[in-house]
Amino acid sequence: MNAPFSLFPFAVQLIFATVSVSAAAITGSLGYLSLEDHDLDKGSVSGSGRRTCRLYCRVGIGFHLQIHTDGRVNGSHEPNQLSVLELFAVSQGVIGVRGVHSNRFLAMNKRGRLHAVERFTDDCRFRERFQENSYNTYSSVLHRNHRTGRSWYVALNKRGRAKMGSSPRVKSQHVSTHFLPRLNVHDLQSQQGFSVTDRTKDRRKSRPQPSQPSSVVVNTAGKKVQTVKYWPKFRFG
Repeated sequence: MNAPFSLFPFAVQLIFATVSVSAAAITGSLGYLSLEDHDLDKGSVSGSGRRTCRLYCRVGIGFHLQIHTDGRVNGSHEPNQLSVLELFAVSQGVIGVRGVHSNRFLAMNKRGRLHAVERFTDDCRFRERFQENSYNTYSSVLHRNHRTGRSWYVALNKRGRAKMGSSPRVKSQHVSTHFLPRLNVHDLQSQQGFSVTDRTKDRRKSRPQPSQPSSVVVNTAGKKVQTVKYWPKFRFG
């Protein structure tokens, strides 16, 4: 009669041992990689924090940040495949930047020099901040001026070359550090655009005009219909 009850503690111990072995097997399978590194090694980051765009810097004549396959980082006035970047969230307020074509990550070394690497490291972590002029700044999380505490920013000069983040002239107030994420224009027109039609009553006594604007159409009912195309301003956040 008491035999089933005497076996109950052994059954509970067996269940806990099975769960412990499964957890150890999962931990051992990940081994030397964290979950974040595991996702980055696969070349994709899951979640809603990933976005593909171009980073436009308004310094000089305006440049798009681009990452080359050989590790160089600079700016190009005309958008191209090297300027297509993928921004993904690492933690709250911290992002990583990957070149879609070059498959390299934007990084800043201990001297403040911008370059691109094949594997995501702590040098690739940048803090994204929204400025009052609707532009963004990207500062290194790991490297800064340890004596004054001043942050080192991603910046381009007026010739489109990458500036040293450690330079005292590279500040968050300067236009060289201001970047604007831009979507693909064709995608923006196909998905984000919408039309608003404004109908007003036609005046009984209207002066004859030599020509009507291309956006104004007079229908058969005598009402003037004006169609205006709106393109909303896109903002990441």
